Amino acid sequence: MEENTVSKSKQKREERAKSAAKQKRDSLIIRIVGIVIGLALVGLIVYGIVRVIIKEANTISASSDYSAELDDNGYIKGVKALDYITLCDYKNITVPESEVTYTDEAFKDVIDQALSAHQVLKEEGTVADGDKVNIDYVGTIDGVEFEGGNSGGNGYDLTIGSGQFIEGFESQLIGHNAGEDVTVNVTFPEDYGKENLAGKDAQFAVTIHGIYQNPEYNDEFVKENYPDMGSTVAEYEKSLRDSYYDSQLKAFVDNYMIENSTVNKYPRKYLKNLESTTKYSDVQSYQYMSQMYSQYGQEVGTFEDYIGMSDEEYNADIIKRSEEFAKADLVYQAVLESEGITLTPEESEEIVKGIYGDDEFLNSSLETYGKGYTMKNALKNKADEIAIAGAKVQ
Repeated sequence: MEENTVSKSKQKREERAKSAAKQKRDSLIIRIVGIVIGLALVGLIVYGIVRVIIKEANTISASSDYSAELDDNGYIKGVKALDYITLCDYKNITVPESEVTYTDEAFKDVIDQALSAHQVLKEEGTVADGDKVNIDYVGTIDGVEFEGGNSGGNGYDLTIGSGQFIEGFESQLIGHNAGEDVTVNVTFPEDYGKENLAGKDAQFAVTIHGIYQNPEYNDEFVKENYPDMGSTVAEYEKSLRDSYYDSQLKAFVDNYMIENSTVNKYPRKYLKNLESTTKYSDVQSYQYMSQMYSQYGQEVGTFEDYIGMSDEEYNADIIKRSEEFAKADLVYQAVLESEGITLTPEESEEIVKGIYGDDEFLNSSLETYGKGYTMKNALKNKADEIAIAGAKVQ
């Protein structure tokens, strides 16, 4: 009996010991799991913070200081361009003759555009697709005139087929004569910018005042409209061809130098400033488009809608464009360095004045972009001149 009692007592002690050990193990496991979870949470928090920091660091901020990293003569501050770029053989560029010579079709288009720019309104003729006409109109819905639907008797120039007016308006004028009154029936689109007009049927009372016609192409036309390009058709056409040759030659040589030179590295500060000013230009374009669209009761959407890219894609696009800008600037500066030419601020300004040809344009550029950015044009002009001097057209 006593032995049995001792055995039971011992069993109970062992059971209590096992229970206590199990509780310790369970408690330890709970503490370990808690620590692991805590560390995981801290890790997630730190990861989130790091992602935000990285995103902020990679976000390009807009800046309007275009001249921040440029000297007053247009050179990149503290940079020797030849240390950053390997130039092509810019003194021996071969230019295909086809690149600098008008095709017959292209030349005819230029003449046609010149004549179109000086068309005369004739109160005769029948309206055809592509004609430019002068009209007045009054629009009504259910017999009631609506805001913005009246030309006010001021006469409105409209090119038929341009799509300036609601679909169906312009085509209904075709076949009618100058001096004729025409009734035009249209339906505003369901998504039209002005809610009170969207989806509504409208009627326009239109008066066709006249049809614009080209003047006769002769010496008198040249003397009257292009006296600085000659006094005869022959002189005018020679001036056109010479001007085209010069501009195309410069464009070809310029593109050749940039495409065939190699950037070894980019000046870090200059590239960063280009990224900031490139974004600023995009924002300015967006704001301008927003104002334009708002005048017609439409919306561009957000800036993100306007650029049509994710943040990461947009940043990559800005960097790519900025590198292209930087490469061109390095090429121009490197050409001058290779030739041992250093333009003074005064020399740069004199060249730029010749390029702009008008103090108003020059002053506008100086106000918007600053002196360094404006004077950058002098380096480009000088580098192109040097390359053109050695170019061979064949």
